Amino acid sequence: MAIFLGAKGGDILALRATTELVNTLKAKLGEKMAYLLADEELELLRGVQEMLGEELAFEDGYVAEFTGALSELERAADAATLSDLHHRFHRLAADYFKRRGSVVALHSLCNSYQDGLVRKALLLAEQVLALDGMGRPPVPYCWLAAGSAGRLEQTFCIDPSYVLIYGDTPDDAGYFEKFVYQVLAFLERIGLVKNGGTATVMKSLWHGSRTEWRSEIVAAPVAEERERLDELMRRADLRLIYGAEALAEEMIGIVWGMLDFHQGKLRETSKSMAMTSRIRDTVSFPLPALRELGKGIPEMPAGLDFFRRLRVERRGRHRGEFDLEQFALAPLVTNVRMLASSCALHETSTINRIKGLQDRGHLSVELTDRLLRAYHDFTCLKVAQQLKTGCENEHTCFINPKDLTENEEQRLRNGLDTVSGLAKIAYLFYTEQE
Repeated sequence: MAIFLGAKGGDILALRATTELVNTLKAKLGEKMAYLLADEELELLRGVQEMLGEELAFEDGYVAEFTGALSELERAADAATLSDLHHRFHRLAADYFKRRGSVVALHSLCNSYQDGLVRKALLLAEQVLALDGMGRPPVPYCWLAAGSAGRLEQTFCIDPSYVLIYGDTPDDAGYFEKFVYQVLAFLERIGLVKNGGTATVMKSLWHGSRTEWRSEIVAAPVAEERERLDELMRRADLRLIYGAEALAEEMIGIVWGMLDFHQGKLRETSKSMAMTSRIRDTVSFPLPALRELGKGIPEMPAGLDFFRRLRVERRGRHRGEFDLEQFALAPLVTNVRMLASSCALHETSTINRIKGLQDRGHLSVELTDRLLRAYHDFTCLKVAQQLKTGCENEHTCFINPKDLTENEEQRLRNGLDTVSGLAKIAYLFYTEQE
């Protein structure tokens, strides 16, 4: 494992911790070296060596502990052990994030252990059904993750968005109906489904045969079925967690085929979203004269009002708080997904989609850098809130602007400006494709 978890190539986010450490060392050396005597220079360099030694020791110790927990996960044979391991992994990931502040590293850690826990739940469910006399799965199946898990963007908040697809046989439904319930029961006991939330997850978990999936996806969404088109777009996030790779590749391929087929409708959806956002900002201006003025100016950032104040809740339990998910993360993730699908870019993570769009010439290097920083800053605020107050829902995150430092608020505002610019680029991109 690399000295800094998540460090890959030229990824500015993954190298954040490394960069900050190097900058600290440069600053200290640059300020002092020119004015030091030879023996004093040696003392300073020894201090630098000691600092690096401490960092290496932390990394070595952390790698050993995390690897040991992964080994225990492989050997675990019951839900109670997996639940204990889940809490242990949570603590390890929290400790690393507090020390390094790397979003990429946190995603990597959470993806690793949460995927592993899900795979174990699937294996345990198979074993239970076999002991009950139902035998092994009658046909190959694949368990896919959607949402933040599908995008490899898992944090401390669980997002149980899954799809189960199995091969076609006359007698498959009976087995897999019981299989789904058994898997969700294990996930709840492990802590990957909120207590008492199995019934809710069951309602949203799509499961069916290969033929049923094809029928579900290929059924052409019509203009009036905006929700179906939105759902098709969200399925671009699907990723295999466990099961038959060939089946998963075929089923996800159907999604991408239909996305390509419906590009015309997706262009209209994108423009409609941009106009809706623009109208929403226009009618929110406090005076009639300002409303007219608003009609002639570019779209305002969704998270800022006309006077560039953060949009906060005016009533309810979150009064005075800013909805980070609705106004920051969701618009960023959604617009990047839309652009990526239009360019037949089959990446699932937001970071890789942004970098892929830049590689293909659709985003400038400067905008790419700002988008990556915006994603990092938004997610840092989200994770800090999760560590502070816990997590009720992956799709909801409110923060109190009064709790932000001056630097954090400025980073948030910069990110919101960047997201607004991205929305305009997406709008122009689809307009130019006509």
